[in-house]
Amino acid sequence: MPNRFDNKGEGDQNVAQGKGAVGKQENVGQEVDGDGSIFSGTGNVTVHQGIPPEVFAQQVAKYAEELGETKQIIEGFLGILLEQEIPPDQWKAKLREIAATHKELLARLATVQSEDPEVQRMKQEAKQAIETGEYDKAEELLNQAEALDLKAIEEMEKTTRQRRISAATTNVEQAKLQRVQLRYAKAAEYWQKAAALLPTGEKKDRSLYLHNAAFDLKRISRYSEALPLYEQSPSIDQEIGDRAGEGTTLNNIGNIYRAWGEYDKALSYLEQSLAIRQEIGDRVGEGTTLNNISQIYDARGDYDTALKYLEQSLAIHQEIGDQAGEGATLNNIGQVYKARGDYATALKYLEQSLSIRQEIGDQTGEGATLNNIGQIYDAKGDYGKALEYLEQSLIISREIGDRLGEGTTLNNIGQIYDTQGDSATALKYLHQSLSISREISDRAGEAEIIWNIGITYKDHGKLTKAETYMSRAVQLMDEIGHPDLQNDRKALEKLRAEIKGR
Repeated sequence: MPNRFDNKGEGDQNVAQGKGAVGKQENVGQEVDGDGSIFSGTGNVTVHQGIPPEVFAQQVAKYAEELGETKQIIEGFLGILLEQEIPPDQWKAKLREIAATHKELLARLATVQSEDPEVQRMKQEAKQAIETGEYDKAEELLNQAEALDLKAIEEMEKTTRQRRISAATTNVEQAKLQRVQLRYAKAAEYWQKAAALLPTGEKKDRSLYLHNAAFDLKRISRYSEALPLYEQSPSIDQEIGDRAGEGTTLNNIGNIYRAWGEYDKALSYLEQSLAIRQEIGDRVGEGTTLNNISQIYDARGDYDTALKYLEQSLAIHQEIGDQAGEGATLNNIGQVYKARGDYATALKYLEQSLSIRQEIGDQTGEGATLNNIGQIYDAKGDYGKALEYLEQSLIISREIGDRLGEGTTLNNIGQIYDTQGDSATALKYLHQSLSISREISDRAGEAEIIWNIGITYKDHGKLTKAETYMSRAVQLMDEIGHPDLQNDRKALEKLRAEIKGR
């Protein structure tokens, strides 16, 4: 903060322009300055701006001695007072003020804080000019020194900006390296570092990096960490007019609330996303959001409305030739029919989905659909066929390094062995699945698998061991806000009551 002179009770002064006013002395008389010195008018003698030369010289000598300055410097100071029309009764105080500042300025210029030799030279010359009272010259030299520094700052800021962008880009590459290894939590850390490193003006990329961080956290069900990152993006997108980005972010926020079971809030965000995507003609995005809205109604058991949205989504994907979207939508239509217990129709749609996904080389989607077909056969009680599809899904997941898909399929295989009464094999698969969920920091998946291990022990009469696992699962669900928390908590209390009643 710049230094300020304190005004101790003084207001603005209007200098009188009558007899005795500085610069307008006309007649004889006496004027007294602050220390009692007398300026005498001498009639027709030549004066220095209204002050007789000999009196002016006396004052110069007196103040030079008192303030420890040269007469040349004091003359300059007095010239400033006369130019500014400072009343003589204030001269002593003002001269002390000017002299103190003058000494401080020279002391500063004697220790130039610059590594630039040219700036050092200019400031040394400015110091010399000040010592001889050449203030205009000093001002010009200091202006030139400032211009050199400003130019250097501009160049440094340009270099710093480029280096910050480069460092951010390196973190993006780190994030993608972590994605290759399916380390989504670590990838999210690098995305956030990239966003923080970007220069202030890089708003579009900042929004993109925050969005990617949230996306990776959402993939491992760390919704409470993903949501604040997603929520930063829409305001940035609105500020820079990125309607497509805004639509994508609103869609993804809606999906988080859907995962939490907050369906009304989820629908609110998804409908906002849909409106934007329809407005800007983003047909792929429109199809995706229609698909996601269908999942809300599916979760609520309103299968007719779910199918209505899925059919709209399917029509768009087919119209624009988006086979990846078409395969995903056919898969979800199959899941709705499965939920209704119409396994024949479900299989028809899932097989169409599988065919498209195999055709376009979507191995992640292929693995997911094989898993879902396996679940149909499981529901029908055809465990051999179910295991056949699940094992195909498992092979693909391992082949492409899809750890999340691998963990899901291992869990489902474990469930089939549990249903068949083979608890040892079931637990083997469930513990493999649990290991993966912990490795990729999928806390929601970890909670669900721990719960399934507990259920396996419960199904085979090992209630105390079951309670240990189910209790841990509920604790984890509580920590992450899992949508199944309340139902599973009730089931745990029921188990505890059963153990107590034995």
